[in-house]
Amino acid sequence: MAVILIQSAIYLGVIAMTRLARPSFSKLCYRRSDKSINLVHNSLKIVALWCILAAYVTPFFIIPHTVHPILGWILYLLGAFALCSIAINVFLLPMLPVLVPWLGIVGALMVMSFPWYPDGVVRALSVFVYAFCSAPFVWASMVRIVSSLQLSLEREAFLPARLVESSSNSWFNKLY
Repeated sequence: MAVILIQSAIYLGVIAMTRLARPSFSKLCYRRSDKSINLVHNSLKIVALWCILAAYVTPFFIIPHTVHPILGWILYLLGAFALCSIAINVFLLPMLPVLVPWLGIVGALMVMSFPWYPDGVVRALSVFVYAFCSAPFVWASMVRIVSSLQLSLEREAFLPARLVESSSNSWFNKLY
């Protein structure tokens, strides 16, 4: 129980700190596109998507196995929300598309916990139908996250102007 309380306190602290430490949106300004930094843009997109995936996977592995399932799921959802809030804050992502899988997990838990299923087969089919119906929403949220990352990269949220100027003045660009 002490581990659960410590993890809960850490997750609540992370959520509070990410809410207090909001990045400044006034620093975002448009710049012209440069083809030499496409690799950096694609790398940042992949890193952001991996961070979101890690935010949903990591809490699963650090929850004690001997905890009651209800406490475990609450701790998992709190941890996933805390780590997703870090990814939202770091990569300047919209909150709802990042939390759509979180809402889908909550919905799947509600479908699984419905008490009036006649047997396990009907329960499993219900979870499958729910997953089938929620998959387009998860896909749409992923598309929205990637487009938001592209917009942030075009606004120079991650690359300062000096880095862009130095990459455009590199020896490779002067040759061609």
